[in-house]
Amino acid sequence: LIFAVPSILVLLQFGCSLSSVPPLKEPLLASKTPIDLKRFMGSWYVLGHIPVRLVKEHTASNAVETYTWNEAKQEMWVHYRFNENALDGKINDSYQRGWVFNKETSTEWRVSPKLPLLGYALSGFLKLPYIIVDCTKDYSTSIVGYPNRDYLWILSRSLLPDAKYEKLVRKSVAMGYNENLIRRVPHDSTAKSFPVPES
Repeated sequence: LIFAVPSILVLLQFGCSLSSVPPLKEPLLASKTPIDLKRFMGSWYVLGHIPVRLVKEHTASNAVETYTWNEAKQEMWVHYRFNENALDGKINDSYQRGWVFNKETSTEWRVSPKLPLLGYALSGFLKLPYIIVDCTKDYSTSIVGYPNRDYLWILSRSLLPDAKYEKLVRKSVAMGYNENLIRRVPHDSTAKSFPVPES
């Protein structure tokens, strides 16, 4: 995600809708099952998404999102990286800061993107929703959504066989997502698994 997450969300403040999903009566909600925030940190492969086209996410290959917890500031740092247009394409990096919004579950955050020239100057009021709607108990896969379902990120610590990936897509569809809008992100097949951090 050029100025975004899961990372590109700055465009969403303007109500910019890039998908054709009809609005549902109820917004997508974060999981009610609490997560261990520190175990959620570390790196994840973005295996599938509903991308934000204006920041070229629809061209992404080898997409990886990395979260780092800053205990002193009680915030997380987010780094999103992918290759544009090909597995060996131009590197696209973006950065965000995030804060836990629902401290009972830690599944709902607010994030603020680092903007060109401005950096984090707008982070005092530019805080966008980031909701974790699914996370396995072993922190091996997760699904991150957006309240109006215009955006989606399917995350995994490792590359998955088709059947396991499709299971995550079906979970997303069950939450109201349009399967036709979900793009599978190409990845180098030799990519190694990322470790799950300790609590």
